[in-house]
Amino acid sequence: MTVPATIARGDKRLPGGWRVSGDWSWLETLPGAADSPACLDERASWLPAPVPGTVADAMRVSGRWRDSAPVAVHRHDYWYRLRFAATGRRILRLRGLAGTAQAWLNGRQISAPQAPGDACDAEVELAGLNTLHLCFRASVPRLHGARATLCWRQAGAFPMSGVIGHAAAEGTPLHAVGVLQPVEVLDVASGDVLADAAVDLSTGLEDGEGVVRMRLHLHGEAPLRATLNVGHAQRTVQATLTREDAFTLTAQVRLAHPDPWWPHTHGRPARYRIVAEAGAHALDCGQIGLRSVRRDRQGHMPYPRINDVPVFCRGARLDAEELAALAASPLATRHWMRLARGAGLNVLYLDRDCAPAADLLAACEAAGMLLWRDGMAPADAAWLPEIAGVPCARTLDALGLSHAVADPRWKASVPHPVGTLWDAEDVRDRNLRTLYDVDPPHLRRTDPQRYVRLSRALAADLVNDFIAGCRRDGGTAGLALAPSLHDVLLANGTGLVDVCGRPKSGWHAMRAACRPLQVLIGSDSNGSIRLDLLNETAAPREVRVRVCWIRNGAQVHAEAEHVLCLQARDALVLAPRPQHGASAAAADVVLATLSDARSGELLSQAVHLRDRRADALPQAGLHVEVQRHAEQWWLEISATQFARWVHIEDDALQPAQDWFHLAPGGCIRIRLLHEGGHASHPAMRPAGKVCALNQDAPVHYGA
Repeated sequence: MTVPATIARGDKRLPGGWRVSGDWSWLETLPGAADSPACLDERASWLPAPVPGTVADAMRVSGRWRDSAPVAVHRHDYWYRLRFAATGRRILRLRGLAGTAQAWLNGRQISAPQAPGDACDAEVELAGLNTLHLCFRASVPRLHGARATLCWRQAGAFPMSGVIGHAAAEGTPLHAVGVLQPVEVLDVASGDVLADAAVDLSTGLEDGEGVVRMRLHLHGEAPLRATLNVGHAQRTVQATLTREDAFTLTAQVRLAHPDPWWPHTHGRPARYRIVAEAGAHALDCGQIGLRSVRRDRQGHMPYPRINDVPVFCRGARLDAEELAALAASPLATRHWMRLARGAGLNVLYLDRDCAPAADLLAACEAAGMLLWRDGMAPADAAWLPEIAGVPCARTLDALGLSHAVADPRWKASVPHPVGTLWDAEDVRDRNLRTLYDVDPPHLRRTDPQRYVRLSRALAADLVNDFIAGCRRDGGTAGLALAPSLHDVLLANGTGLVDVCGRPKSGWHAMRAACRPLQVLIGSDSNGSIRLDLLNETAAPREVRVRVCWIRNGAQVHAEAEHVLCLQARDALVLAPRPQHGASAAAADVVLATLSDARSGELLSQAVHLRDRRADALPQAGLHVEVQRHAEQWWLEISATQFARWVHIEDDALQPAQDWFHLAPGGCIRIRLLHEGGHASHPAMRPAGKVCALNQDAPVHYGA
């Protein structure tokens, strides 16, 4: 199967032109208050605007934006202004405008693109000091408050390179409004026949060779001699671009022994740079990966084959609003891509009406993430049930909901399927009753904090059960999808990440359950323990498997240990038996760990509980110690008894690992990081508490 490639020009130098630099400013007005720049109030206070960036970014700079209470930016008109110096007859190129935009240069209206993936060129006469005005019109007045959907048209230059839409329901915020790419000024006649070429590019793997096909559609007459270069650091392959007609060039390159692109969970997302050359001019088409993708079926489970290898694809759905937030700016794209990849996901799954911009396609390819739209995956893919996941304590504090389970805002963003009498929080409460044997309404009234703690732990349990079940059924293949990557409103959404960008308990459970080297634990029809050992990587691995049977949450009364070699991209089923004839019948907990046989590095762990009620295990007996090593902060956490779902709530820092289990007598050291993911400053002293599902009173640490 040949897949469309992404086109991204990384060179900031433009043939025969430049990118306009200068100080942008912005202004908010009521819808339709000004038909043109001439109608704007001369006394209005313009504020600094970061470009590239969105209205939300501009509001942050001005201190007018809070992630906990986002502004509904589709209710107003937003004006952008740029003054720059240039003279002469030029081409002014506008692109990357998110929203319904109008443009004026020196008071004269010019054409403006209506989608971030589009570009508009206007031939203009620049007169020394020039003023560019852009206006992003409010969408709500045009939609008359109806519950409609804006269907953006797809940019035709690149496959799947459409633009961002949003659900325009009343009260729904839209953050992706603004100038996402710099303004460019080009010479009217630069002599570069490739400068404005439209590129059709496809890549794939065929019969063991990499194949790159290119078609260039030129505005001028095609040159007689041009070449296509495909290569990376090791080698470059060149082919002649031939004239298909007077304005079209085509070429095909075949690469023997290619370096294929893999999802980051299965290998390296290798990419090749594509460059077209004609005389002294070059067109950099960015970097693309060579891969083949097809879909098969194994039993009742659908699964993809990437480069003819069965792959367990796990991902999250993105609706139009989530896509808008993800693609709002390069910084936002990097942030969400880091979170998706960090959770062990290798697929982002878009709603049918969503069309990703080329920049997002390029970011996914660079990160080793597949990007699929509705209809590209089998209809019977496994879906995680939609439960309302409770954010961490810091996010609830920011939202003003730390002590307000009964607050109407608590229910504000809970997904409610159309035509049903229940919502995602009802699903969560039903699972709390079934799995943990508690009365959710009673807990809400009498102990709301315990209700919140159990709700978070439940999300981790359900995610773990879901992924483990999918991987156990499919081995190294399968397709599992979460209903949402991140929340876009307040608390209680179905996302793995909350509205403030902080991972929820489900994200941490997903991360642990999706490791490329994994141990899964369950029981067979006879009640005996079964282990599934998985290796998704391209290399064999010698591993050590240790199984502990734990009685009363404290005593390890039976053990088993195996050292074996997991072959590359293979699965192995193991039925461990306790050593020395010990009995496993009385065990409350079975803990399995997978570690590197040589270094001892812990690769994965899994737990099997005979009784999953919330009160089934004795108190964990947690102990916490704050440590400082090499100018970094660490927590050392130990437990006298088995600790179920240990959770760290720090007031300022983010733990590198969270929502995990601890064996009786076990100890773990966890690094505390800045929320951006980098090392914390020594002056940021840790302070917070450590909780566990079977620990009534949390253990506090720090100041």
